[in-house]
Amino acid sequence: MSNKSSSQEQKELAKLLGLDISADTFDVAAARLLDAVAIAIGHEPPQNATERQIVFATSIGQDVSTNTKRVASAKIGEALFSKNQDAIAALNLKPGDRVIKISRFELNNEFHTFEQEFVISSIQPNGRVFFKGGNGRGAWPTQLKKYPG
Repeated sequence: MSNKSSSQEQKELAKLLGLDISADTFDVAAARLLDAVAIAIGHEPPQNATERQIVFATSIGQDVSTNTKRVASAKIGEALFSKNQDAIAALNLKPGDRVIKISRFELNNEFHTFEQEFVISSIQPNGRVFFKGGNGRGAWPTQLKKYPG
């Protein structure tokens, strides 16, 4: 996931299909193109964004109420990618940093917060942060804060 512009190939295909993707990112353009040809290539036909997608997108500052499920998913993914990249930059995260992972959960209709300390082993291109000795444990940067020490 990234927020790069639509490709020349996508623009050429969109022109053949009569679609305007000039303002779309690569992933949104891909979703629109797939929606346009879905039935012809044996994929699920386009459907409206789900209520769950609309509610979640609104919570992260996106309006997907008039989009299809595929386009909504692409827009949500891009918004989360941006938020994670912003968090990496704001926290100046790098391997070797001590961080606190903040987990929020609901139990018996009560919301709880659980914090664990980790050391960053790597940060993936998609923004996912992995921890040393974590056997695959990781977090999204928006779930982290720098250790205050």
